[in-house]
Amino acid sequence: MFYKTEGIVLHGLKYGDSGKIVTIYTEAFGRCTFVMQGIHAKKSSSKANLLQPLFLLELEVDYRQGRELQRAREIRIKHPYHSVPYDVVKSSQAIFLGELLHKVLKEEESREELFQFLSHSFQLLDLLQNGAANFHLLFLFHLSRYMGFAPTNNYTLNNPYFDMVAGSFGANIPVHANYLELVESRIFSEIIGIPFDRMEKIVLTSAQRNACLQKVIDYYSMHLGIRLHLKSLEVLHEIFS
Repeated sequence: MFYKTEGIVLHGLKYGDSGKIVTIYTEAFGRCTFVMQGIHAKKSSSKANLLQPLFLLELEVDYRQGRELQRAREIRIKHPYHSVPYDVVKSSQAIFLGELLHKVLKEEESREELFQFLSHSFQLLDLLQNGAANFHLLFLFHLSRYMGFAPTNNYTLNNPYFDMVAGSFGANIPVHANYLELVESRIFSEIIGIPFDRMEKIVLTSAQRNACLQKVIDYYSMHLGIRLHLKSLEVLHEIFS
């Protein structure tokens, strides 16, 4: 049976001579993996261009529950990007976030609130003129609310240490090794919960931004119970070096 849904491209892998296996987070079905036959053929090259990380699509799909590889009958751009594919900072963030989301979004069920958050966030990234360098950091903190392990911002001068296990700030260094030092804790406190429209207010050096990102990835790894190895992280670090 055919269904219409919106989707966000997360990951693609070449399949055969002209095909592609694409993971898309859909509004109707959650995470789905599609096999796209002939996508790299000359007559279908335009469709291949639609399957880039974080592209927002409209799809008509032949969805069958329990089938490992779904099939898409039609794919179209839902919200065209004007800067993400052409801005090196934004395109690098898109590749990084697509890889991360591919690893952390596992649900094969509809979560409309999460889908709308993702869709709106990436449209905002495309429109940003100031503060785009901090987008991926804020995005990951906001995403953690939907993942169920959002950190609590109870930072004060009396609670200066961020405990990665507890997800909150404490007065003393924890007995375990999973905590942030004073400067890193302060930076976390400045970013947690800040809305996207105040993104440009965050002032970080390249070293601070990269170090903070690594700590956020460590935080995700700890609370998801997996080790996030992200190939795109090195490229992102170079962009912000």
